[in-house]
Amino acid sequence: MDVKEKKLSLLAAAAGALALAGGVALAVRTYRRPRETMNAVLRGGLLLAGVREGTIDVGLPMHYYTAGRRGRPIILIHGLGGSAESWSALMPLLSRDFLVYAPDLPGFGQTPVAPEGVSVATYVLYLERFLDALGYPRAILAGNSLGGWIAARFAVEYPERVDRLYLLNSAGLLRESTNPPYAADREGARRIMKHLWGYTLPVPGFILDAMVRNSQSPAYKQFLEQYNPAEELDSVLGQIQAPTTIIWGMRDGIFPLTCAHDLHTGIPGSELIFLPRVGHMAQVQAPLAVARIIRHTALPDDAC
Repeated sequence: MDVKEKKLSLLAAAAGALALAGGVALAVRTYRRPRETMNAVLRGGLLLAGVREGTIDVGLPMHYYTAGRRGRPIILIHGLGGSAESWSALMPLLSRDFLVYAPDLPGFGQTPVAPEGVSVATYVLYLERFLDALGYPRAILAGNSLGGWIAARFAVEYPERVDRLYLLNSAGLLRESTNPPYAADREGARRIMKHLWGYTLPVPGFILDAMVRNSQSPAYKQFLEQYNPAEELDSVLGQIQAPTTIIWGMRDGIFPLTCAHDLHTGIPGSELIFLPRVGHMAQVQAPLAVARIIRHTALPDDAC
């Protein structure tokens, strides 16, 4: 073997060692911090897809992603314990026709807890500040779970600022068969996974442990402990003026189907669309269907 071949062999060996070390490091990080690792992977995918990332001052530094260069603004609002990355599959699908924004709510993702605490009223306040900081007098709002609750409350309090409203398996109606998404132990986390996805999955213990830790995070735990029935939507649904589409995964085990029907009955002129074989997070499980619905209802007929 000549000198050149030896150098190439050493380089190949070094590259292999680095790749192995990187794989081991990733495996260790995934085991120790699976949620954070998954969000980092999703973030990388978003940035590679051309989605932009930013932080904006709304009284605290609110982290967000944005995609698209033209069209009306649409704000995607995640659920309890989630983050902006939960919209990673939907954002690129909407970016051709809309200016898409997905913020981290205060206390979740990369946005710190608000000094006002954790409540729907607080999140409505910071959504208003977010729109003001971006310079948008009006926007389309789409929210999943707690995000839908926030969007609906915002539409009640600021009807002049909401173009359209999309509620994806929205929270805000407390019914007897509701299963709160709180996990005190692995068994509780396993039940939540079934409720979220709509079917039983073989979930490793370290993933279940991460779900338990997420349930114990300050904002998550505080919201459940300080749940305020006065913020529920039953008495104000009739005040929503924005054209509203309710998108409901039929296998949702968190909220019963009665919630979908009650939202539809309570919001004047609303449309209810069921997605079979989909659980609590339609934007994750059926992003193509959700994007199709939004484009069909929010765009002019000649643009669809």
